[in-house]
Amino acid sequence: MAWSITKFNGTEIVRLAVEIEKQGQKFYEIAAAQVDDDEVKKIFELLSGEEKQHIVDFESLGANLPSDFILNESYVGEYGDYLKALVDNHVFNHDNIEKLLPNISVAREALAVAFRFEKDSILIFQELYNLVDEAGKVVLGKLIEQEKLHIRKLATDIVPYN
Repeated sequence: MAWSITKFNGTEIVRLAVEIEKQGQKFYEIAAAQVDDDEVKKIFELLSGEEKQHIVDFESLGANLPSDFILNESYVGEYGDYLKALVDNHVFNHDNIEKLLPNISVAREALAVAFRFEKDSILIFQELYNLVDEAGKVVLGKLIEQEKLHIRKLATDIVPYN
């Protein structure tokens, strides 16, 4: 099942964010079991746990999001088209973890996919940040910073493999 966003309401935004984090957790768990590098394995196990916490954080955020948003658009549907393009092109959309993982056992390949996951997620979460109230911005801002920290952790390990 592919992700999509058709309505801009708190429930749908939280659902999308939770699905992104679930896919990240799943990827990190499976990749940790498959990679050939113990240090990368440890990082993936750590990131899996952090993605699990992000799921809890997004679910608590959802309780406070407004039911509808007023969008600043040049034409009706402009923002939806943009966000749809981001979601459609997320590395883990369209159930492709199962397609990616059988081919990943080398740490460099797993790190590259993980890096793209984090970048794609940050782009989407930054857009969601623009839709939420001030309390939501605080929570999403913290989650975006955590995703950026994930990129820094991954980048530290990618360097030796370049």
